[in-house]
Amino acid sequence: MPPKRDSTSSAAPTTDTLSGLGGDKAAQSITPAMVALGDSIFHGKVGNSLCFTCHGPEARGSTLAPDLTSGRWLDTDGSYSGIVTVIRSGVPTPKSHPNPMPPSGGGVLSEPMLRSVAAYVYQLSRRKENRGAP
Repeated sequence: MPPKRDSTSSAAPTTDTLSGLGGDKAAQSITPAMVALGDSIFHGKVGNSLCFTCHGPEARGSTLAPDLTSGRWLDTDGSYSGIVTVIRSGVPTPKSHPNPMPPSGGGVLSEPMLRSVAAYVYQLSRRKENRGAP
């Protein structure tokens, strides 16, 4: 099932600028090690990132930032490439939350770290238990 997009989203399918792969084709590069590193980055254990402070410790959102587990996307098409792009450039004008997200979530992320946290978010958003799928 393709990711859900907010009806007001103008995000188009994204092409990954480094791999050149579009949409979820870039997700083929995700490894379990990337997801594990991304989890550590998301939770502030690596890279001075504090993603969890706005998105919540379970990534289910808060009054500051959206849920990253539901498959409903506001600023991307939900593809791995799209998530990488949003993390890289940030969200200067959020559609439904009060504060902007700075590039790299305000952390200092190398490209492999950025891709790893994107892999973690991508994987979270596709878990059946998070999407209400049977």
